Amino acid sequence: MKSLRQAFCLFSAGLLVMLAGCAGIPPESEPIDHGFRFQEITKESGIDFIHEKDTFDEKLARINPWFASTGAGVAVADYDRDGFMDLYFVNSKRGSKNVLYRNRGDGTFQEVAEQAGVANTNQEGIAQAAVWLDADNDGYSDLFVGKWGKSQLFHNNGNGTFTEVTEKAGVGYQGYVNKAITLDYNRDGLLDLYLGCYFRETDNLWNSATTKVLYDDFERARNGGRNVLYRNNGDGTFTNVAKETGVDDPGWTLATGSADINNDGWPDLYNANDFGPDMLYLNEKGKQFKPVVQKRGVGDDTFKGMNVDFADLFHDGKLAFFVSNISKPTYLLEGNQLWHENEQGQYVDRAQELGVIHSGFTWGGKFLDVDNSGNFSLAIANGFISANPDKDYWFDMGILATTPGNVVEDTKNWTPFEDKSMSGYEPKSLFLNQAGKMRDVAQEVGITFRDDARGVAAVDLKNEGVLDLVYANQGAPARVYKNIHTNQHNWIKLDLVGRAPSNRDAVGARVTFTIDGVKTVMEKDGGNSHGAQSDPRLHLGMGKATRVSSISIRWPSGRVQVLENVAANQILRIEEPDTAVPTR
Repeated sequence: MKSLRQAFCLFSAGLLVMLAGCAGIPPESEPIDHGFRFQEITKESGIDFIHEKDTFDEKLARINPWFASTGAGVAVADYDRDGFMDLYFVNSKRGSKNVLYRNRGDGTFQEVAEQAGVANTNQEGIAQAAVWLDADNDGYSDLFVGKWGKSQLFHNNGNGTFTEVTEKAGVGYQGYVNKAITLDYNRDGLLDLYLGCYFRETDNLWNSATTKVLYDDFERARNGGRNVLYRNNGDGTFTNVAKETGVDDPGWTLATGSADINNDGWPDLYNANDFGPDMLYLNEKGKQFKPVVQKRGVGDDTFKGMNVDFADLFHDGKLAFFVSNISKPTYLLEGNQLWHENEQGQYVDRAQELGVIHSGFTWGGKFLDVDNSGNFSLAIANGFISANPDKDYWFDMGILATTPGNVVEDTKNWTPFEDKSMSGYEPKSLFLNQAGKMRDVAQEVGITFRDDARGVAAVDLKNEGVLDLVYANQGAPARVYKNIHTNQHNWIKLDLVGRAPSNRDAVGARVTFTIDGVKTVMEKDGGNSHGAQSDPRLHLGMGKATRVSSISIRWPSGRVQVLENVAANQILRIEEPDTAVPTR
């Protein structure tokens, strides 16, 4: 695996051939029956949102498209508690409005952000991320909007409206948030917020005092904005404890995710960092986080991390984690990573083995059981900047990376972007898990658009027992794809409700399904995956099985609840009992 500089040195030596922006894109495939297919239903569903980009200080204008390349995102929740999942899209232009689509339950949506009070977030800064969380355990999902500027928190009033409580809560972080997730890191029954930050909080991209605002290295940059961990104090306020807990990562974080990676009952953190090493933090019983650096592995890579999501991909109870990176044929083949713990406790990258190493300029990646087989497939959101297909900025990047003495931190040393493309017009990927091997079938099942996608959410929009896909696209319309199954596979879906001392959202609950002798672990997460927060309910296909032998739930409190002989094809709302057996 070559570093960025090594790859561009090969380029400058003439061993690489420049491709035009659209060159090499494979033709659309004929439909193939995989037991399911996707149909785009964006227009008929009533969703007409188009993401907008911002512009920045004229001193930084030569690479404005690069600065404006993040921000599209979608967050899923049932904010009005009518049993159907709603969609919130963030916008990224000053003065623009975010949108909230209320699910009518019949396949159509009503846009209600203005009347709900969550539309106007882009007056002070621009929205970049959103996450739903029940911050006060009252049964209604509140909304946090992470921004380049002052972030905001909106309290759900329970009547379809929201009240901004940013100042009272103390979460008005002034910086450059690219991703926000929720977790109960200290297991006190209150959901906390973790913010992945990009640019330094001391810089102002709209009125910059300097042109030196970028990474100080293409491979080992650690001069970005410091990440934030807001501890929920239980009285409506939050306190930033990132420094004292050891997770104020100064990497250029594009995505962050949480899961109990070592299965000790405590939620851990993984930061996907741009232009430098990612960071894995193991939770030491809610007091501190310990960084894990493994030679030639996690924390020792030099790639461009943009996503993290987790799944029991191998049915061994060990959560594998997918980290997206750059894959540009003939230019830069860093490739995605899929970390999985081996028997010796080492994290091994199995992306090449499984066939998910290359998927273009990859942003969001989401594990989901797309065909109700009981196995996890992987949906990909990719594409960087689509502009003039006859002009390719990769050529200019090669010159920048290989010119001796160039200071990459200074935008003055970058060639003006103008109307050039860079990994634009990329076809999306959907890696179907077939007997442990993954194959890209996106074109074959009907996902054929080529907008610059940032996030992809998996969500059962009509409660039909299949996972549909919603894409948030940069400077382009959102897209909604209905999943149409022909394989007659069965399924089970859990809607978990925690009871004190668990958080009510049950974020961190770990569930083991046993179906026909095969065990599969799923965790309820708090918004993992770049640019998206998916359906909060746990969905697993069952193939031809008609019953789940057992469902074992380890609640965040440590209580364990077991259900046996559960019939297929139902949504089970399970409230944590106070009589369950505590294990830790």
